[in-house]
Amino acid sequence: MSRRVTRIGKIAMFLVILQMSLANGQEKAAQTYQQVKPQSGERCIVCAKELSPEDVTLIVKGRRVPLKQAMVDSFLNNQDAFFAQLQPRGALFQENTPASVARGGVSSAWFNFGLYVLAGLVFGGLCAYFAIGKGLPALPYFFTGFLANVVGLIYVLTRPAKIKDIPKGLVKVPDTHAPVDCPDCGAANHPTVSECRDCGGKLTPVYKSEISKV
Repeated sequence: MSRRVTRIGKIAMFLVILQMSLANGQEKAAQTYQQVKPQSGERCIVCAKELSPEDVTLIVKGRRVPLKQAMVDSFLNNQDAFFAQLQPRGALFQENTPASVARGGVSSAWFNFGLYVLAGLVFGGLCAYFAIGKGLPALPYFFTGFLANVVGLIYVLTRPAKIKDIPKGLVKVPDTHAPVDCPDCGAANHPTVSECRDCGGKLTPVYKSEISKV
């Protein structure tokens, strides 16, 4: 008899503790979020069971979060994971973004990869520009800058130039199969120019440039 009484007492104590826990969870939820009555057919986002009139629905960031009374604490202890279930997948702007996700719903890995590609395009263009100025092929050095970024740019800048006398400014580099020498100063010029790049003397173009044709 005494054992039965003891067992009944333990069960009663457990039920009291459970009831107090549920009450504390509801009280904590009421202090944090607005509570409304559950609607017919709503299911708990934690256990997926249909709600009864005794259960609760919280308003979290403007959205209804249906919860069984026993699951209120579980939701409050892990709100980010459960609330994410209510958001549309692949949304551009998420209301609750995990720490590993950058702004706009993009993961930090993809964000860093995008920065790497952007930097690669910038340094690739710079490497190709300086390579052309040195008389070097542009395409291989573009990919050098694209893949190696700053290291690739330093590599291109330290390469020896194939053209001994590089003209300054935006002029045509006289590295052709048939350069034209200026009769006044003897400087080598591109065969399509109409004046010397050094002394400015008048020259007769041997060929028409593609720009003049356009």
